[in-house]
Amino acid sequence: IRLTGDKEQTTGTLRDGGRAAAFAAVKETAEFAPLVVDDVRVIAPGHGLDAGLFAKDYFAPYIDEVWSTYTGKDLTVTTNAGTFTGRVRADKFTFDGPAPVSFSKPSTRDVLFCDGNLAAPNDGTTGPVAAVLGAGFNRSTLLSNPAQPTTGASDFYRTELTNHYAKAIHAATEDGKAYGFAFDDVADFASYIQDTAPTAIRLTLTPF
Repeated sequence: IRLTGDKEQTTGTLRDGGRAAAFAAVKETAEFAPLVVDDVRVIAPGHGLDAGLFAKDYFAPYIDEVWSTYTGKDLTVTTNAGTFTGRVRADKFTFDGPAPVSFSKPSTRDVLFCDGNLAAPNDGTTGPVAAVLGAGFNRSTLLSNPAQPTTGASDFYRTELTNHYAKAIHAATEDGKAYGFAFDDVADFASYIQDTAPTAIRLTLTPF
């Protein structure tokens, strides 16, 4: 997409060989390989889970480790509303800050869709914290960085248990931006552009 207005902006451009590289990368991880449908498409893992092609408990070990880790120390989450400080208490991740918010332990599906126990209402408090947590789970940065969000792309997807689909989709684009999961816009890594005075938009479909 190219957006013209106050400035020229482009996002979503596949790098040379990006499509084939994304298919190959997803196939390399056994749990994600069933999401590749011939040379036709790669199904996002959340939808693959609903279709019986992805494990319902894939993220469970990481989720359990996050819950265990932050029973004994604080996790801080900084949003536009301010900084929230949280710990797991009585099996709920409870945060103090501009407003009290808490989350029950999410499922793998909750992590992939940032829904259910990680639902993000448009309330300015719970929603932004949920979005940052969702990003931290998908990018597997919650254990490596107790101050969220992690903003350096080189720190994303570094563990074996991570969202390999999102990793592959980001690697396939020229600017490294994509929607690999809900709230991939945390720290500005989504293929999203805006302009308050737009004059033109061009959509280019790259031939496969």
